Amino acid sequence: MKKIFFVLIAWLLLLPVLAHAADKVLNIVFIPKSSDQVFWDLMRNGVEKAVTEDGNIKLTWRGPVHNADTDSQIRILQVYTQPGVDAILIAPTDRARLLEPVRKAVALGIKVIVVDSALDGNYHTNQVATDNINGGKLAAKRMADLLGKRGRVMMLRTLAGSASTDDRAQGFITYLKEYAPHITLVDDVYGGGSTGKLRRSAAAMLKKHPAVDGVFAVNESSTDGMLRALREQGLAGKIKFVGFDSTDLLIQGLESGEIHGLVVQNPYQMGYQGIKAAVAAIHQAPIKDRTIFTEAIVVTRENVKQPAIQKLICSRC
Repeated sequence: MKKIFFVLIAWLLLLPVLAHAADKVLNIVFIPKSSDQVFWDLMRNGVEKAVTEDGNIKLTWRGPVHNADTDSQIRILQVYTQPGVDAILIAPTDRARLLEPVRKAVALGIKVIVVDSALDGNYHTNQVATDNINGGKLAAKRMADLLGKRGRVMMLRTLAGSASTDDRAQGFITYLKEYAPHITLVDDVYGGGSTGKLRRSAAAMLKKHPAVDGVFAVNESSTDGMLRALREQGLAGKIKFVGFDSTDLLIQGLESGEIHGLVVQNPYQMGYQGIKAAVAAIHQAPIKDRTIFTEAIVVTRENVKQPAIQKLICSRC
């Protein structure tokens, strides 16, 4: 009887401690690739939704201005690698260079969730992203259908070392080799991290290959840059153009017939699922799926007005 009494007293003394642990505000940091693309606004909408649902999260959102600035992203990660930070979600601008800073964060006990773009190594708890190889294949299928599986195409990439966009490029190449071998890839260029650099790279590619039949751009900024270059050279709508992601400008290009397909991801769900994964990791929940894939679909002039697609591409919804 005396033993039961002491156990009961111990349990009653422990209850306030457990209640405090349950009420502890979770300190979560989100580090996107940049702040100059609509894609990250869409992702932040999903992040904020998950934060609101939880009601017990202190969120810090901070990233570099441009996705070419890996040095700044590393410095931001280092700033938040400190006691008191429970989890960091990061979209790595470079799959190799971010590895060591992430390792140091994990060594400090911080849970790291990778979103959008893959990271080398196995230090992070989860990755939440599009199946980017499949996304590239979707773009290639759209291009092959547009060209009747014959023609000359170019591909505009952004930065070497960006896992998400390199995977899309690989998926595009793989699909054409297997299912459309009579389509020739005549140019494949890393154009830079900003829209301005990518526009100039696209313009140079178009002048170098005036008889090209189609172009594929691997992300929002490269699609934007290619559209502007096509317009400047009077080629918009004349060359089959498949891009990635969506902004008001790109949707306008799609509706006007200047763009013939956009592979659109679900950054809202990436942000939402990323926060859910971070909270689960902080609470030591069992990991069901280390890699969580979100959807990607091909948006065309014919289906862009469908309600489900409008919801997907609307940054203010």
